[in-house]
Amino acid sequence: MKQVIFVYILFFTTFMFAQNERQIARDANNSYNKGLFVDSEVDYRKSILKNQEFEEAKFNLSDALFKQDRYDESISLLKEVISETKDKNIKSDAYYNMGNNFLKKQELEEAVEAYKNCLRINPDDEQARYNLSKTLSIMQKQNQENSDEQDQENSDEQDQNKNGGQTDGEEDLENDKKKSDQTDSQDDSEGQKESSQKQQDSDKNEQENKNDQRQNVDLSKDDIERILDALERDEQRVQEEMQKRKMQTKSKQLEKDW
Repeated sequence: MKQVIFVYILFFTTFMFAQNERQIARDANNSYNKGLFVDSEVDYRKSILKNQEFEEAKFNLSDALFKQDRYDESISLLKEVISETKDKNIKSDAYYNMGNNFLKKQELEEAVEAYKNCLRINPDDEQARYNLSKTLSIMQKQNQENSDEQDQENSDEQDQNKNGGQTDGEEDLENDKKKSDQTDSQDDSEGQKESSQKQQDSDKNEQENKNDQRQNVDLSKDDIERILDALERDEQRVQEEMQKRKMQTKSKQLEKDW
């Protein structure tokens, strides 16, 4: 009789511990949905401590870290999920979220690669395809801006060389005794006007280039904001999908244990 009671208590205790990790994860989800990301992080970590293979909790923990702008930690955890999971859906979603983290860090090349990996696993992920397209567009604009800046720098160097040649010519004219003082004065005056006009043109071009560059930068920021807004909207969808998978997994486990 004692042995039967002992076995029953052991089974009951084991069953309660198995339930506990998922109950903690549910509490973490509730905190997350309320915007209490620090609280959700604490509960996700507690849940993982009870089951190191609880990949759904790890996935959601990475999202809670993302919400706290702790992108490096989130990326590290997602890499762990990707290396351990055999679930293709979880792996593709992990790559997608990794792309979001890299995008937040302005590491565009890494974001592109993460979105590509997501699409390699799930070619039908339209949100990943959209983010990939917009990220590539941002990279193209940034490369164009860098090219324009380099062209402007080269142009400025050429203008400086021209101005230097003109200065040498003016010194030669001043040293030429065959020229009268009046002629030198007229030459100097005309040279100053021409130089002033060139400087005005140069200033105008420089200002136009700065305005164009500022507009391009603003466009890039707008693109990033649109992407990030889309990411925020999509996070709820991913969370709901993870919740459904988790509930399905839980039902199978409970049925099997029972």
